[in-house]
Amino acid sequence: MKKKSSIIKTVIIIILAVIIVAESFLLIFREVRSKDPQINVSLTLSIDGMGDSIGSAVGKVLGDTLTGLKSGALPKGGISPAVKEIVYSDLVVSMVASIGLPLLYQTLVGLRMLDFATNMDLFATGPLFAGKLEGKAYTCVDKDGTRKPLTDVLNAVGENWEYMNEKVSYTDEDGKNVETTLWNSIQWGVSDEATFYAALSDIGEALRGALEVSLQGRERVVNVNVPEVILGTDSLPINMDAATIFNATGAGGYEKGLIPLFNALGLEDGDYPSVEEFNAYESTADIWKAIFGSVFKVLEKIESDPVNRLTSLLVNFADIVDSGRFKEMFSTLRLDAEFNKLASMAMDFHDGLLFDVGEALLKIVEETGLNLSGNFNDLLDSTLKVLTKKEGNLPDLDVAALKGCASEKTLPNGNKVLVADSEKVLNFLVNYAMDDELVRAVVNATELGGTPEGEKIIAAASKSEEGLRELVNAILPLILNKLKSA
Repeated sequence: MKKKSSIIKTVIIIILAVIIVAESFLLIFREVRSKDPQINVSLTLSIDGMGDSIGSAVGKVLGDTLTGLKSGALPKGGISPAVKEIVYSDLVVSMVASIGLPLLYQTLVGLRMLDFATNMDLFATGPLFAGKLEGKAYTCVDKDGTRKPLTDVLNAVGENWEYMNEKVSYTDEDGKNVETTLWNSIQWGVSDEATFYAALSDIGEALRGALEVSLQGRERVVNVNVPEVILGTDSLPINMDAATIFNATGAGGYEKGLIPLFNALGLEDGDYPSVEEFNAYESTADIWKAIFGSVFKVLEKIESDPVNRLTSLLVNFADIVDSGRFKEMFSTLRLDAEFNKLASMAMDFHDGLLFDVGEALLKIVEETGLNLSGNFNDLLDSTLKVLTKKEGNLPDLDVAALKGCASEKTLPNGNKVLVADSEKVLNFLVNYAMDDELVRAVVNATELGGTPEGEKIIAAASKSEEGLRELVNAILPLILNKLKSA
């Protein structure tokens, strides 16, 4: 009986680990588009020309994870180093730039505040961003196929960020022909942790105002020349504090949103920078490092105690998504405004929420196909569709029963989290995973649906733990192939 229980636990642990890793990579590397009519942003991250190397790296992580199926162990050396190897790359830096800069531009245009944005340390056009990169060695392939200083290309961008989404073909240093977008042709010089954060810091300088207000809870005062705004002339130097930009949470998104999220993922005080330390950061590199570093810390915690960490993570994540608190955490990343009465009358501005940064980011993520706006079962159904690229409706997982497998714990900072009883959670998952309807839904969402092999797996899974093993061995290679081609 113990042997049977051990086998089932091993399978469940590996399933959880692979799902977490797979979802993480999908969020980073799948094509991302936002079609929100209010924001009106079209963002594309293409990995053409880089897909093979990324697919191989992702494949190695998942492959190593699958080899632990027999022993119940995670990959030798852990998942974290492999993930860092992929994240510390020019591609991820380009992803941040390709999402952040066009989104910032469209937002400021929609708010009719582009002309005042530099007063808030927001540099949303190509030339303005180029001005922040003077003296940097970054290069980019332009539309004519030649590699130039990135500043030259950004000056050609002007206010049209679609310029950077154009396809370009060029020969790399190894003589290989590469076809990709201008964004992905940028050479940021990332080779390790230090160069990764250095490049992100330079991008952060264009977004500094938004980072400080939304995350650190700082205030920014917008000072304008009244005759220039109203009459279009700067001949009269009459300046006015037109607006105060702040975060209405009374703190910042780091304290009110990210730390509760980190806690739900298994981190406690000491695993991430304190609120006081984070809010005092002057370097945007430190801001990025606090965020990425905390995510890596979650992986390290999982590696140190995979059974207890993964089961608690699952219960907490299901809880915050199902209750809507996941969206609430992100909604703390916001910019609010209080306008001078004269500015309100002259420019028709209104006090209140200026921009919900967190909501915009969630909508961008949801364009990968993951449903983060519904309940946890909506997320499970959408995850199956993303991984298999086929429609599928899983039987509902009883989130209340899953939470019943855990006890509540109050952390020193006052935030409450759930601590799973791993035995109860694993038994719950075994019962759920062995459900005939679930197995059929998963199999039918893959190429095995409707085949004799698929029917054999469905029949076998309902009889024994070996059936579940057969299901995992059959389904996960298909998911791996999907990831390689994503």
